[in-house]
Amino acid sequence: MIRTLPRLFARTLSTLVIVLVSAFFITRLAYRNPAVMLAPRNADQQTIDAVAHALRLDTPWYQQLWYYVYRGPDIQGAPMGLAHWPPALGYSFRHQAGVTDLILSKVPVTLSVSLGALVISAIVSILLGVLAARRADSWIDHTLSGFAYGALSVPTFLSGMLLSYFLYFQLSMHSINVFPGSGYVALTDDPLQWARHLLLPWLTLSVAEVGMFQRVVRASMLNVLGADYVRTARAKGVPEWRVLLRHALPAALNPVITLGGLELAVIMGGAIVTEQMFGLDGVGRLAITAALDGDFPVVIGTTVFAASVFVGCTLVVDLVTRWRDPARAV
Repeated sequence: MIRTLPRLFARTLSTLVIVLVSAFFITRLAYRNPAVMLAPRNADQQTIDAVAHALRLDTPWYQQLWYYVYRGPDIQGAPMGLAHWPPALGYSFRHQAGVTDLILSKVPVTLSVSLGALVISAIVSILLGVLAARRADSWIDHTLSGFAYGALSVPTFLSGMLLSYFLYFQLSMHSINVFPGSGYVALTDDPLQWARHLLLPWLTLSVAEVGMFQRVVRASMLNVLGADYVRTARAKGVPEWRVLLRHALPAALNPVITLGGLELAVIMGGAIVTEQMFGLDGVGRLAITAALDGDFPVVIGTTVFAASVFVGCTLVVDLVTRWRDPARAV
């Protein structure tokens, strides 16, 4: 596995470089004259030109990219680009703060939503997937398959609206205040309220994830249950629950680990609808606000952040699966 590390890290770095260049180029196409959006309202052309010159927006995009990487758009001219340590993702002139600091302030919310939803969906999916594989082609298997297909077909915004209506609005109408409608409480302030405020977002994101994970677990378990060592364990009289949980499930986890790592990255980068719906001030909401306001440094920074999370999770998944499967470690 050690011999594959340079290739994996090179692939990760090259992917991030491609994403950075693409994000820079696309934002220059999307925001033809960002100085107009960043200048004060009703500013004259002289003021707009001054803003463009101060932010180096009057230079070609590749020169702006070079400056972004090797120096950074800091007013004082401090070396704060990506090539310096600690690396910086630019400066937001809307928020008057560094983009890295803005993203890091929103990460706890997005990470709380993503990890909670992933843990719930993984636990439920493993239980349902093992049950479906154990009762393959039975009415239980067909029922769970129908549930999985239905869950995959429901958009996130629709499942969020339904859960909010039944678990928040209807219960509140009957004076049952179990689920808050929106808001966020930090884990360090009150763990119970943290979980209570995030339960509806967790359930919203878990609906589609359970449908996907359950099918993967079922298929992987069916492949493993036909292996010789499983038949040998059953022939020796090992209890069925032990065969499933101690022999078959660990061998079937590699596809689940791969999917889980990728889904965590997808959720962290794409929980925008859920954050907007439940009033969660996370990275997704920051990216949407920046795109609407024309705050292109934040747009670029959140794009690079999402790409970093995705390739980072992919790298970790590759390393874990190669470690678990010696045949892939060459």
